[in-house]
Amino acid sequence: MWYANIIAGAAVFLLGAATTAVSWKTLPYGGEFGPGPGFVPFWMGIVLMLCATPVIITDLRAKATAERLFRPETAKCLQVLALIVGVFLVLPILGFSVGLALVTGGGMRLMGRHGWLACGATVVGTAVCIHFLFGRWLGIPLPTGVVGW
Repeated sequence: MWYANIIAGAAVFLLGAATTAVSWKTLPYGGEFGPGPGFVPFWMGIVLMLCATPVIITDLRAKATAERLFRPETAKCLQVLALIVGVFLVLPILGFSVGLALVTGGGMRLMGRHGWLACGATVVGTAVCIHFLFGRWLGIPLPTGVVGW
């Protein structure tokens, strides 16, 4: 976990620095009667940097372990991330109901030990439930694709 802590700490620190810099340059810090729209992002960025600093310092002082950076669990997470990105890229073609159903079934298949039949049944059930619950019953307009769902 040494590498992961260093990478995560640096990422959070950089996010805080970017938030602080962008809010300082683009948003007014104060308003007429109190804090302006740049007040919260500015201080949130500083808090992020302050929280990331002890993590980075503590782990840099600790000895680096011979642990692998990418474990099998990390590979599974990257596979699910690729699945989500892939589905959202084809969402305009498939539609919202089918796309989210594919994320559900694909996540079951990648993360669990579920068979193809269970994943397929879950995809169909999820698509039907999302379509009828949100699209018909609640009347929420969902993006539809070529499939019409």
